[in-house]
Amino acid sequence: MPTTTSTSTPTPAYTSNATPASTPEVFRPIIPVEDVLTGQVQRLHASPDGALWLITDEGVARMQDGTWRVYLTDFTGELVGIDAAGRVWVVSEDMMQITAFRQSQDTAWDGASWIAYGADEGWSPVTLEDERYRGIGWGQSDGMGGFWLTTPQDVRFFDGQRWKVFTPEAMGMGEVGPEALWATFAMEIAESTGMIWVGECDWGGPGPFGGQGVRWFDGSTVSEAALTTSGQNWHGADSPVGTGCVTVIEEDGQGRIWMGVDDSLWRYEPAFGEWTEFAPPEPPVDWTRFGFAHAIALDPSNDPWPAMVLCGASCYGKIVLYRVQDGAWTQIGEALEFGGFLPPHELVVDATGTRWLFWAGSVYRVGEGVLEPVPGLGFVRHIVVGAAGRVWFVVRHEGRDVLRTLNTGAED
Repeated sequence: MPTTTSTSTPTPAYTSNATPASTPEVFRPIIPVEDVLTGQVQRLHASPDGALWLITDEGVARMQDGTWRVYLTDFTGELVGIDAAGRVWVVSEDMMQITAFRQSQDTAWDGASWIAYGADEGWSPVTLEDERYRGIGWGQSDGMGGFWLTTPQDVRFFDGQRWKVFTPEAMGMGEVGPEALWATFAMEIAESTGMIWVGECDWGGPGPFGGQGVRWFDGSTVSEAALTTSGQNWHGADSPVGTGCVTVIEEDGQGRIWMGVDDSLWRYEPAFGEWTEFAPPEPPVDWTRFGFAHAIALDPSNDPWPAMVLCGASCYGKIVLYRVQDGAWTQIGEALEFGGFLPPHELVVDATGTRWLFWAGSVYRVGEGVLEPVPGLGFVRHIVVGAAGRVWFVVRHEGRDVLRTLNTGAED
């Protein structure tokens, strides 16, 4: 398959306007979170039917057509996803089973019930050598009614009746390296093709220890044979990204797949079967090297804005944001402190065509070479973009978490 390499040239950084005007009216407050649910906000989730889900460590609530309904307030375990059918999935504390909480066919939310899936329904226990590395990725629905999860040891698929487990061997990957303490899987379900993209990374205390690269599932019917035959229906072992630490995978508006592999960005164009590598420039901080991409935002031109982690003795100290355009990397602001976590970052467009960058807890208006910070919003903690393009986010302001929305023209 064709492979091309993009040259990387440092370009002048964006500048920041330190004296912005008042908070733009396009950022509309909706409701204080405490007026809906108690507890600490964990996530926002947007479902295909236009509903917004608010998730705290004490409950789940759903808003549609401006009306809130509390969906779940008493559960134990780890909430790992909400599928397209409205089922809330919770993994038990011992990880021996997974349970779906689903509303009844009537309109009453209190008619919901639990359905447990254990070994008899295809769910395998998740075994961990260290409880610190128990993270399960947020589940994703495909376009065929299936629901996909990543665990620290495999990828799992629910077909509506049973769970099926894809081990690394079944995906055509090898074993986790002996130096690694734990593994993670990145996943993206491509809307344009229906393909399931999966990447793996091996981790230790200082940072990545390589990985098993990227694989993609061709969308064929998931069968028992596909689970037991190494690599059946999974592709990519012989691709340019068949090995390496994969931390993030994103699909852009043209159906191209962007991925962070080791310290580079790669782009795959399904229409041509073409791979392009975008190697980063020299690190902006002395005595550091690029470690991996923490996250990638995509702008309306489908250019990536990767957040790149800088490594020295370890990979937890500094992070820097770039825009990559025509192979050139433009640094966005200064390198920030990084301890392993930052709020999600997105780049969105409002109803007037103005671009807004959500980055490191702040929001910026994006101009030509200028970033203008938005005052008065507070610290952005969570953000989600719905299927129709509507943007929801939670900010911490004056000691309260407040749900806000951005007017993108997709209002109810």
